[in-house]
Amino acid sequence: MPAFLFVLRDVILLRRGPQDLPYSPRLLAAACGVSLLLQLAIAGVLAIPGDALGAGLIGLAFNLGVLYLFLNLRGVRSRFVQAALALTSCAIVFAILSVPIVILAGGKPPTPETMTPLQALLGLLALPVVVWKLIVDAHILRHSLNLPFAAGLLIALFWIVAEVSLGAALGGPAAGA
Repeated sequence: MPAFLFVLRDVILLRRGPQDLPYSPRLLAAACGVSLLLQLAIAGVLAIPGDALGAGLIGLAFNLGVLYLFLNLRGVRSRFVQAALALTSCAIVFAILSVPIVILAGGKPPTPETMTPLQALLGLLALPVVVWKLIVDAHILRHSLNLPFAAGLLIALFWIVAEVSLGAALGGPAAGA
């Protein structure tokens, strides 16, 4: 397990790609389980109303389904387990990094009229984490889909927009972790 964490760290630091992670459907299933448990814990701590488990399952199915579709269209379906493991594990890390900021901000996104100076500052602090996650996702997609980095970045950007839209349609935060 520690070897996996070192490779995951290197993926997050853009030193390695998803191909360096083990091909392990069990590890992918465990990462998906941890992702769902983390979403449930965050929803519980922040008292987010609604069905967090259902939203998490839909979000996870969306992300895995979109990834499978992209890999299948590029003819590299065999990379699914490692790419999904990389995206899911990195999403878990970024969700954990974001939790303190979200808790300090009060849990729910404020409207511009009700935003406090502290919430505005915390929003600025969260921006580098969001950008870093976007770059890591693009890095993973670039390696997985054999694309230039710019194409991976564009896909990752549209993917995040789709994920946030799905989360809004479900009445809660996007279920990306």
